[in-house]
Amino acid sequence: MSRRDQYKEPAEPLRVGLLLDNPPRYTDLAEKIYDLILEQYKKDGRFERGIELIKVYPYGPPAGFIQNSIDAFHELCDQGVIAVLGGHHADDSISIAPEADKREVVFLNTGATTHAMSKWSFSISWGSVPHDVYTLASWLRKKGYTRVAITWDRADHIVEGVTHFRNACRRAGIKILYDVRFPQTITPDLQEVFAEAHQELASVQPQAIAHFGSGAMSYHWAAYVTRNWPEIPRIMNDAFHGATNADAAAGFEGWVGTTHWDDANQVNARFREAYAARYPGETIPSGEMIGIFHDMMTTFLEGVTLAPIMNRDGIRRGLEMVQMLPAATGGARTCIGFSPHNHRGIQGADAMVVRRMRDGALVMEDRIDLF
Repeated sequence: MSRRDQYKEPAEPLRVGLLLDNPPRYTDLAEKIYDLILEQYKKDGRFERGIELIKVYPYGPPAGFIQNSIDAFHELCDQGVIAVLGGHHADDSISIAPEADKREVVFLNTGATTHAMSKWSFSISWGSVPHDVYTLASWLRKKGYTRVAITWDRADHIVEGVTHFRNACRRAGIKILYDVRFPQTITPDLQEVFAEAHQELASVQPQAIAHFGSGAMSYHWAAYVTRNWPEIPRIMNDAFHGATNADAAAGFEGWVGTTHWDDANQVNARFREAYAARYPGETIPSGEMIGIFHDMMTTFLEGVTLAPIMNRDGIRRGLEMVQMLPAATGGARTCIGFSPHNHRGIQGADAMVVRRMRDGALVMEDRIDLF
């Protein structure tokens, strides 16, 4: 093997792992957004080395096994990646964080949970649980709904959300009359489960219902309520992003829900324009999808530019230096920042806002009032 002069040759690209643990409708979009952001950084000359993306597509939760995603993380580490971006599922984010500490590899995830932070695990949260539920409670409070019922599924981070919601309700003067838990996954008897829940919830005569879900089960509950209980005021946590799916949108008519997509966010608006120019003729993704995947890759690259040394620990230290980075998620002044003891990146009261599905369109409904 011939020897090479590492002082004279162009720098080799950094190997970065992508743990793409969501369905293709999300991961295909994420890859296009990541590619566009990498092109923008290269054009701006902010990072001279380049990035080589190493991709894995584990079949993980909720229907698959979390171990599949854990194994995929270790596969990426074994290939010498300097960091791993993803997973995008809260169960994976919680489970992989301790593995990241063992391997001493940065794990930048988008799980909504607050329980996936560690020395080596960082988050650009897709549906930040505390922001989410306090924004939801604010909407109920401003509408004057003081007697509510809740439905929630069995995902671990939904327990986290309901815990925060109970705290928010006590502060806001809202009484929770009744709650019903649903499966996390799609089951054959789901419609019977919903019908029984409807009867139980209606019997306590709530002024509104609040739903906390983690995936496609919520789309089915939304459609059930729209068909069978259309008069009840209803709000959902960030599982409301299902309203952006063409095959599920009709079932969300009349619902309101929390989302990262704020019409006033110009970072988001500008990137939507850039996406349309880069991928002409394609459907423009929702503002929420644009925001999450834009902020994921932009934050990582910002950390790379600040890294004091190009090894795994240097990337960790670089991310901890990211401050006041304008976010495409949330309101106009939402930003991203980390520190050695704070690895949750999304910052600001308007990290989540409320939108409504009205006549087939998602329209801005509300922003949080602090209470």
